[in-house]
Amino acid sequence: MAIAVTGRIPNGSIEVVAADDPGDIRLRLVSDVNDSFMGYYHFKASGIRGADCHFHLINAGDSLSMRLRGREDVENGWMNTGPCVSYDRRYWFRVPGQFDGKVFSFRHRPERDFCYYALWAPYPIDRELEFVARAQLSPRVRASVIGKTLDGADLDMLTIGTPAPGKLKCWMIARQHPSEMQSGYFVESFVDRMLDEADATVLSLLERAVFYIVPNMNPDGARRAHTRMNAAGVNLNREWVSPSLERSPEVFHVRNLMEATGVDFSIDCHADKELRCNFLGGPLEIPSRSKRLRHLFRAFERSWAAATPEYEMGHPYPGGPPETADLSMAWNWIGERFQCLSVLLEQPFKDTTWRQDPIQGWSPERATRFGATLPTALYGVIDKLR
Repeated sequence: MAIAVTGRIPNGSIEVVAADDPGDIRLRLVSDVNDSFMGYYHFKASGIRGADCHFHLINAGDSLSMRLRGREDVENGWMNTGPCVSYDRRYWFRVPGQFDGKVFSFRHRPERDFCYYALWAPYPIDRELEFVARAQLSPRVRASVIGKTLDGADLDMLTIGTPAPGKLKCWMIARQHPSEMQSGYFVESFVDRMLDEADATVLSLLERAVFYIVPNMNPDGARRAHTRMNAAGVNLNREWVSPSLERSPEVFHVRNLMEATGVDFSIDCHADKELRCNFLGGPLEIPSRSKRLRHLFRAFERSWAAATPEYEMGHPYPGGPPETADLSMAWNWIGERFQCLSVLLEQPFKDTTWRQDPIQGWSPERATRFGATLPTALYGVIDKLR
């Protein structure tokens, strides 16, 4: 069987430079629209069962020019990690990788005819559609389309609970950056737990609050297999001060609905290629920072740490916190506008420091279990939000 490598699969992205020799398969990362960002990859290789394969992502180093400022002393996303690998696209394991500053390489001898490689385990588009369709079957849920993207896709939202005077409004948004697939598994498991009719913690939360959940803020980027941008090449998490229908309709529609409902708690779900922890950012640097919000954020951290060791307190802001928050980012804008507990969640691509899993690292299974702990963490502060 001839060797073949392709990125033309769902959520796939890669450019094949050379794949004739399994010992020297050369590939290129594909930039988002307008060459605005790169880093994500997901591809299928065939005809390589039992072959000693050596893969090279020859332009991996180019992505480092897009790192956040202040991270010079932080290990970059290509170091001390390897790709996620799967034969069945359900169970993903890791193989070691090496990075020389320019090229990211890894070796693997596949045990099956088809093998899939990815920066992190994909959260399939079909799985997202099935999750939303399943959730709407619950009497607790209303599913709605709150707007259209530039490609004409639906921007879906789930409302859990019944709005009523005096109830808190809790918001969850995810996947502003489509390659951060961890959020898909996290949100799905959070919603599944919120629909458990026998869960006492959930029942208590729903007596006090209504939950507004946007599982995928960037469906265009997900379908195009972008690393970070939407269909216009715009980073949605820099659009919250002045979104527009022409550049960032996704943020425009969500922000307008937040204005209509109000916000008492918000979590913006992301992932970070460099960190080795589940990291929370809070409303600590917004212009109207206050002791109340600082104490509330610390209480929420303690509550989540008590709910699961997967959240470790004490990890500093990578590169140091800014003096003043960038309000173009969702969590900062929401915290400033609504004077509420607004947090940024960053899950790792690699692993956590407290528990190293040499086979899978931070995996879909762990992201799923982590998402199910959020109701417990939120229960610990629900009566302090206002």
